Amino acid sequence: MGHILGALGGILVGLIVLGGAAGGLYSSFSKSNVGSTEENLILTRMQIQQFYAGTNYEGLTNEMAIKAGLFPKAFLRGTGGNASAINSFGGAITLEADTTNSRFSIKLDAIPQEECVQLARFQSDAWDQVDVNGTTVIEANTTKTADPTTVSNACQNSKTNYITYYAR
Repeated sequence: MGHILGALGGILVGLIVLGGAAGGLYSSFSKSNVGSTEENLILTRMQIQQFYAGTNYEGLTNEMAIKAGLFPKAFLRGTGGNASAINSFGGAITLEADTTNSRFSIKLDAIPQEECVQLARFQSDAWDQVDVNGTTVIEANTTKTADPTTVSNACQNSKTNYITYYAR
């Protein structure tokens, strides 16, 4: 009986250690996904700005951007006519022209809550506007900034947040 209790105790300790390691691993993957998303978001913005230099972004769609090679490979799933733009968290990426304001938007779907807070504050001075779940958290030339409280309140869903970045 003593050997069985000792073995069970050893298994329990092993499971606790394994659980802690899994939590640390998840945290590492999460930080990696945020970093990858930030890097590829910058590349996407730059590619679009260079491709459309001097225009109002008319005709910008995901299909056109995929054909023109404006998305980094890390943001693409599939190939050719079956390719789609997917972010590091498995959510869709949607590009859209805002020709009235001579700008475009990059929308990221299915962002987990903690990552949403980090991504919503990413390069706040580089965007014309940033919306989280429809709430503007950054707006150029106004007092709206990506303050932590506003962003935390806007990133309220556990896995279904969306962030829309606007750029000129």
